[in-house]
Amino acid sequence: MLRNTVNGLYGSRGSTIMISVVVIILFGAFAFVLNKMKVDTSDIFNNTVMYQRADNAAYSVLEIATYQLYPLNAHSADAPSTAIDDTQGGCDRVTKTYSEGNIVPGAKGLEQCSAEVKCERRAVVIDNDDEYSTYTKVVHYFLTVDAKCEAGDSDSDTYYVATKRVYSELVDGD
Repeated sequence: MLRNTVNGLYGSRGSTIMISVVVIILFGAFAFVLNKMKVDTSDIFNNTVMYQRADNAAYSVLEIATYQLYPLNAHSADAPSTAIDDTQGGCDRVTKTYSEGNIVPGAKGLEQCSAEVKCERRAVVIDNDDEYSTYTKVVHYFLTVDAKCEAGDSDSDTYYVATKRVYSELVDGD
């Protein structure tokens, strides 16, 4: 009888301690998982924001380059004296590098972005009519914009970089 009382007394105390340890371990694991999910969600959000900034920077610079290539009231990107061959023509006005904060001055969100525009010109002469030797000059402009946005501390885990490349082909014909 004494044995049952002692066993009952210490047995319930031992199982209570074991249950408490298991519950503490489960809650600790649950808290760890929730914290990890929070960090992962934060990284996903930051990466998404940085990608969107790079996307906006690339398309903004592409629009600026297109406008510089074809200014208002200009029917052609080339000057009238531009050769029919593959000289640069209008590309001279477009090819450039935009440093951080210089893409669209004062634009929020693009301060930490930079971009580079490359322009390539290809001219083709097409013989319209062999009998009268009339020719048409068709010029293709290929624009490539590489944008890059960076944020955070490069010496820590909170450094984000996003890049975006966009292309455009513009055709100019006489």
